[in-house]
Amino acid sequence: MATGAADAHLPSDVAPAQFRPMSSARPHGARAVEQRRALGHHPIAAQRERNARIREQVEAIAQTAITQSPSATSEGAVDVIGVIPANTRETTRLPAATRRIFLSRLAERLRAVFSTVPTSDAAAMTAQSIAAMDPPPSDRADAATILGLSCGTCRGECCTAGGDHAFLRADSLTRVREQHPEANEGALLASYAAYLPTRHYRGSCVYHTTAGCALPRAMRSNICNRYLCGGLTQLKRALESVEGNAAFVGAADSVHLRRMARIDVHGAKPISLK
Repeated sequence: MATGAADAHLPSDVAPAQFRPMSSARPHGARAVEQRRALGHHPIAAQRERNARIREQVEAIAQTAITQSPSATSEGAVDVIGVIPANTRETTRLPAATRRIFLSRLAERLRAVFSTVPTSDAAAMTAQSIAAMDPPPSDRADAATILGLSCGTCRGECCTAGGDHAFLRADSLTRVREQHPEANEGALLASYAAYLPTRHYRGSCVYHTTAGCALPRAMRSNICNRYLCGGLTQLKRALESVEGNAAFVGAADSVHLRRMARIDVHGAKPISLK
């Protein structure tokens, strides 16, 4: 079993320091930083230690799975190890206020896009945007499939940054407009409204559901279609460096391993953490 470096993300899980009056008896400045480092209180160092422990846990579970059930890996498989973020949010009804804010902002952006006269090279720009919309995450089809299934194991931690805007800015909306020349501003707004789900992950993107993004891929933002998180980027490198064709992938928050799966081109098989 080959392993490639893939640290978990580094969320800011450390609460802000409480305010305390300055005291000559309390070290501060560079001296305080050095003392905290010496005591192991440096936030980044502490998170790296947690990441290392999580990775060791993933490797141990993977080794146990291989030892106890050799059939868990196919003949000739080259497994790598990956650690990616984990979305741990609960779902809730999409708040009416969030829906209104999203549609109001989207209407303003669509108005701005439709008020711009397409330039002479709009067609070429659109073709380029469409080509870049969903680039293969890897030159190898099997690796691309593994990365896609690994992303699903996370369940969309990166989507939580989508909030009430879904990253739908001028570049993405211009592309969608050019893909649908028959649709006017109102028609596109109505289409985006129709795809808003009843339930989504609490505090996340308006389109983030347990089934993934509620939008068709062609209507998603350019960044959503291109983005690979740090964990997936490192998993991609690990797969390519040893010509891996399968992966043990652990999804973790800043402290705990939340779920794990063995993934190959045939699918993702969950692995119990108990």
